[in-house]
Amino acid sequence: MPNIAFKRPELTARLPEYDMIRDCVAGSIAVKAATTKYLPRPNSHDRSRANTARYNNYIARAVFYNVTRRTVAGLIGQIFMRDPVVEVPDVMQPIVDDTNGEGVELTQLAKKCANWILPYGRSGLFIDYPTTSGIVTKAALEEQGIRPTIKGYAPWNIINWRTRKRGAKSVLSLVVLEEEYTVSDDGFEIKLDTQWRVLRNDGDIYTAEVWRKTAGLNFARVLGPLTPLNAAGKPFPDIPFCFIGAENNDSEIDPPPLFDLADINIAHYRNSSDYEESSFLVGQPTPVLTGLTETWADKYFKEGVGIGSRAAIPLPVGGKAELLQAEPNTMPFEAMGHKERQMVALGAKLVEQKEVQRTATEANQEEAAESSVLATVANNISMAFVWALGWTAEFLGVPETGIKFELNTDFDITGMSAADRAELIKEWQAEAITWEEMRAGLRRSGIATVDDKEALVEIAKKAEEDAEKNAKLGLNPDGSLKEPDNASFGA
Repeated sequence: MPNIAFKRPELTARLPEYDMIRDCVAGSIAVKAATTKYLPRPNSHDRSRANTARYNNYIARAVFYNVTRRTVAGLIGQIFMRDPVVEVPDVMQPIVDDTNGEGVELTQLAKKCANWILPYGRSGLFIDYPTTSGIVTKAALEEQGIRPTIKGYAPWNIINWRTRKRGAKSVLSLVVLEEEYTVSDDGFEIKLDTQWRVLRNDGDIYTAEVWRKTAGLNFARVLGPLTPLNAAGKPFPDIPFCFIGAENNDSEIDPPPLFDLADINIAHYRNSSDYEESSFLVGQPTPVLTGLTETWADKYFKEGVGIGSRAAIPLPVGGKAELLQAEPNTMPFEAMGHKERQMVALGAKLVEQKEVQRTATEANQEEAAESSVLATVANNISMAFVWALGWTAEFLGVPETGIKFELNTDFDITGMSAADRAELIKEWQAEAITWEEMRAGLRRSGIATVDDKEALVEIAKKAEEDAEKNAKLGLNPDGSLKEPDNASFGA
């Protein structure tokens, strides 16, 4: 019996990194729940009840300063600070509005994928097809819900894959996706279990299956093999699955961009626990009385020693009262500050521009291009979604030309200056660049928000309205004064 649940060794090696990043993103409760995984127990050999209670308090006092989650949120915000450029044929608009069949819109799915790729370095898109034949109309999409869906997968749910050569091209021959399904639902309680979606490409024909475990811990196929057909009634020659990575979109697992940050975040948490423990143990001043006899103590301090402006401490001749205050333990505090600076530096590097070498042909046009981890992730997601939309177009029988999905890659908060805008418009007026190129520059800077076609209509409409208004006022169409009529002036 084949082991459907087999996980690739390179994925298994990455799972501890994914777990740490996931706990950091989840926050303080998840990190503290891991107990000794991230915070070693003082006197680990001591298993007494007292030491266990001390360790529980040790965890409770520790502070997890969640830089990891804040960094992810900030980076996602940079990508989606401007709406993506989305252009599809009209028949595909229902897919844009509800991409995965559960009400998630295309941009929302892209954001979800970004929340996997930025921290973990990997995600995937799967196009799930209904069983049908022939071209699917827009009415069928809207009324009957007969349409493909695009689903995103977390890196730990893409457990197995294989590739093979088709000529000079490498194509997927197997993808195994781990999913959850509902075992039972009584209207209140839902019980879930694991199933595996197996995508194959045997003989250049794509098939899909679903497997689940049986009572004997074996695997049983519960669905398929299904062979979806395109609009021409033919099987798809490739598996409709695309990897998305932090570096590129091939099948290799990219290193998690936020692992180093999460690792230091955990180290900062350990320093915090030591600092808070030290503050608790020696932070409070302790009163010290010297020069007392046992008789004096029994006479005046039977009820203890009062401290404060309303309390008096009677002392014998030669007696002395003082407060013992421990010197501050600055080492954990300084270590925390050092790690905070490291985390800021690591977060900044994710948006820091770097030189990217290009091919020889591209080098003739431009020696180097500036990019960053954040820009690379945005571009990889854009390419993957264009690919996914192309697969849905093939199923619907519509041309792929004109499909566009483009995420923001301009992360300069200051945007474009007035001088830059003037220069851009001047180059367009001089016909050095096209209208679309000029608009693209304004859109990347957050200035132009309306679609190009809508903008042209609005501009033409406004020009017509202005011309009519100026005509009523006796002005030229551009609003300037008309030249006086010499003949009537002479008369």
